[in-house]
Amino acid sequence: MGEKAVRCRFPKTSLKAVNLVSVEKAAGILKDAIDDDVEYLLVQFRSKPYHRFEDFDNVWNELHFSLVHFVCVKRSFRATFMDAFYSSVLDFLRSPSPIFKSGTIFALYFLYISQPAIWGKNRIRVSTETWNLLFNFYVESIKNDTNIEAALIFDKLRKLGAFVFVENEKINRYLLQESMEFARAIKMLDELHEVRVQRIKNEAIDLCINSGLSSIERTAEDYQRAKKETFCTPQATIATQRHLKETLNVTENRTRLLQNVLLNSTLANDETETMKRIRGLHQQMWNSKRKKLEDEKKEL
Repeated sequence: MGEKAVRCRFPKTSLKAVNLVSVEKAAGILKDAIDDDVEYLLVQFRSKPYHRFEDFDNVWNELHFSLVHFVCVKRSFRATFMDAFYSSVLDFLRSPSPIFKSGTIFALYFLYISQPAIWGKNRIRVSTETWNLLFNFYVESIKNDTNIEAALIFDKLRKLGAFVFVENEKINRYLLQESMEFARAIKMLDELHEVRVQRIKNEAIDLCINSGLSSIERTAEDYQRAKKETFCTPQATIATQRHLKETLNVTENRTRLLQNVLLNSTLANDETETMKRIRGLHQQMWNSKRKKLEDEKKEL
């Protein structure tokens, strides 16, 4: 983890200069590097076959993600450093995917509790809008009995006092003179951040799979159940008996054998199998995205 989060002392452009998150008096790391590491963490979690708390715990430890804290060891710079990570994670709360929302809460929890005690805990800055997103996901999870672990972790963060309500989530990193001198670069960064949020909201892989698929899946399951119930009715037995007589000139009166003929025909094919194959392809696409991010890190 953190391969991209390297220190930068002499940014080459004004855009990179304003994109620096200070970690000491004369050095910083690019916010893009933090965004990339956070995305890598959450995509690793998303690409797993299961998305429980223990699965996120495994990913966190596999990537040694808690080592990010030692990129910034100066107490006076810890607040802006942690805020950069928190805000990057919270961007994924805008995703329509409940898996990413769960991952967001898990990531906030691990970032918060893994802070070394010697520096104290920097709390998670949330606006009213962000809090509503978090709390609504919590309520929906409890109400629908889904993503329960994420809901419980959110509740634990609340009890730990991990959140602080603010008007503006991001700490202003610029002095007045810098804000004036680099106004264009700062505006460009804001626009690039909005592009990132929109990409998270409209993740191409999930758009391919989520458009009506759940509804189709439920229909397929209902149809499969209806078929199984129909195969055991007297009408189905009579229809099979007539079919055998007309096509093979075979007379069969034993109900058990007639039902077996029907159950072994193409009519008995599992209607949910297609959905399972689509889900499998969806998982493969996430694995490919994870592999692509891994390859990009190796190239650095």
